[in-house]
Amino acid sequence: MNELLVIFYILATLTVAYLVIYPKYVGDNVKLMMWLDVPITAVPLGISAIMFWESAPTFTLFWAELNWFLFTLVAMLLIELPIFLLYLKARGLSQVYWAQFSPAPKGSPDAGWASASVESVEKQLNDTRWDGLRTLAGKRVLLWSSNIVMVFGTGFLFTVGDNGWASYALIHILLIFVFWFLLRQSVRLVADAPEEALDEMLIQLRDRSYLVAYRWLSVLVFVAGSALLVYSILYDSRSDTDGFNYLLNFTWPQVQAVFWLFAGYAFMAPSMALLSIDIKREKQRTR
Repeated sequence: MNELLVIFYILATLTVAYLVIYPKYVGDNVKLMMWLDVPITAVPLGISAIMFWESAPTFTLFWAELNWFLFTLVAMLLIELPIFLLYLKARGLSQVYWAQFSPAPKGSPDAGWASASVESVEKQLNDTRWDGLRTLAGKRVLLWSSNIVMVFGTGFLFTVGDNGWASYALIHILLIFVFWFLLRQSVRLVADAPEEALDEMLIQLRDRSYLVAYRWLSVLVFVAGSALLVYSILYDSRSDTDGFNYLLNFTWPQVQAVFWLFAGYAFMAPSMALLSIDIKREKQRTR
């Protein structure tokens, strides 16, 4: 059965991760563990893509019928969760790990929204390891390359069709998270910081970046909505339509393209906006 085969290489991946990689190379660094979990989760997904992309068999999980991607992802989560919790408890990391998801102090006006803790922001403000991304040239390259990756990946997945090339979706998702990480490092987490971690000037800069990001996202939503409206008008012009019902056929890669276009920009737009503000300010200083 295909289900047992998928479960086998999920267990093999988790065995290597929790018995070799995490204890030997990660130790008590919970942040590194969080980041490594992304490529480790991608391993079973990549194997499933190689084996089942073209044949596209149906998988059964309890009472539900799923495609290879959803089955592998859900099975991975169900199998890894108890192993993960036991690992944290065995190494005494539970409190430290879950503290990563409570970035803003209790009662903060940014509670529930800020995705960076006060401690991590204060550390980044004095960190020099990523200064190459904070030069004017570095900011320009990062801003342009992140947008190029987003636009290229979306267009490629939307036009490639449902064939072997659509496996680029896995690379596209990985690149989105890589650029999301690099953008945050470039702006020292300021765009995602709670109010308590910033002085008055940085708070104004952060809030300005969210205004700019909102404008960019508004344009993106307007363009997408306009494209849907134009499609409906063109569809209505056909003689075989009733003017009320529309047939939209999307392949799985196209769904991925649309989802990650909006999700990627939702994650990265504040940091992108902050980079663009910094670039404009530095250009004005040099005039």
